Amino acid sequence: MTRPWALILHYLAAGLARPAPRKVLLPPLTVEHFSAKCLDSTSAGFFLREQDPSKWIIMIDGGGLCIDALDCRKRAETDHGSSSQWPATWDPEAVPFSGGEASFANYSQVFVPYCSGDLWLGRDRERRLVIGELQMSGHLILDAVVEHLVNTTTLRTASSVVFAGSSAGGIGVFHHADWITTKLQAAGATLGADGVVVLPMAGLFFPMEWPVLWEEFRWGLEVPVDGFMASWCHLLEESFLHEGCVSAATAAGKPKRECQDVSKILPYIKAQVFMLQNQFDQYQVNHLGFCPVELCNSRTPPKTRAGEYLALLGQRSNETMKDALRQHPHWGLWAPSWFDHTNQLQRDVAARGDLQVSGRSFAEAFRSWQRGEVVQLLAGACDAGPCPLPSVEAVVMVV
Repeated sequence: MTRPWALILHYLAAGLARPAPRKVLLPPLTVEHFSAKCLDSTSAGFFLREQDPSKWIIMIDGGGLCIDALDCRKRAETDHGSSSQWPATWDPEAVPFSGGEASFANYSQVFVPYCSGDLWLGRDRERRLVIGELQMSGHLILDAVVEHLVNTTTLRTASSVVFAGSSAGGIGVFHHADWITTKLQAAGATLGADGVVVLPMAGLFFPMEWPVLWEEFRWGLEVPVDGFMASWCHLLEESFLHEGCVSAATAAGKPKRECQDVSKILPYIKAQVFMLQNQFDQYQVNHLGFCPVELCNSRTPPKTRAGEYLALLGQRSNETMKDALRQHPHWGLWAPSWFDHTNQLQRDVAARGDLQVSGRSFAEAFRSWQRGEVVQLLAGACDAGPCPLPSVEAVVMVV
């Protein structure tokens, strides 16, 4: 006869008895010291589920950005700009590391909601008129959250830390890839041999020579919109950018705003990175390149002008990722060829999907990479374009 405690352990191991991540708002003194506030100046915070004390994952949320005062004011009325209506617990199904079979199901888990509208780069310490008497303090929120966790949890003695982010969070993770280790150590954490692994999901904004606008491309122009990332950054005052890129730009007499673009900072990242990136990122096509979804989608005929537009993004995404791997041969890569932004990637990280690259799921690929294997998987395209979901790619190229 099975003992009750054994059953309890069984269910815990299967992920069926885990409590939902609970809300933790930062203490008032911490909020004021770091100015760790959402757009509307409510206190920032995170959702926490403590499990294995030696393994931690910290994931920062995504959700676009605001680009003018009106946009920011509207955003401040939502959960992406205010903590005032955050629930007491977070739905475990809404984050990609909580499922029973997920790669990080047994890790201690931190999910940091995105409420600053600034790609996690803002350093505002007070409200500003230019954005509607709001503030953008994403970097300061991260600073405060890490400090608080080191002082109040077993993160202080963790042997392994995964720093993850999706979409806007993926951009933030790229920029903070080296900062996170420095911050943890400065806060008193004693990282083990495994150290910090950086896991950006759909954070490659932008590939080299992108974005190209659809309306220009359809008439024969393939010129990227220079400074696209920086064009809205007049909203940010002294935003946080990857330190290595900023130092190199300064030494070369170039403006540091060039480092807004993730493709520009990749050569300077020293951290160990495992990239998850769709080659044909739907958001960069429909929302930033402005190709209508009825023209540019997963079933766009390859010989049409819209098909050529998708192929161009795939080509430039792949060139950017290959270049990064040449500079960082120990980085990992899992890059599917479907037309999506984050939905399917998060399903795969959560082990809720069954799609593979080179016959390997994300979980299998990531575990192999953690063991020291070189894992750089770039799925083959379908007629130079995206492969329709839910089919698994038949042709696979390993970088």
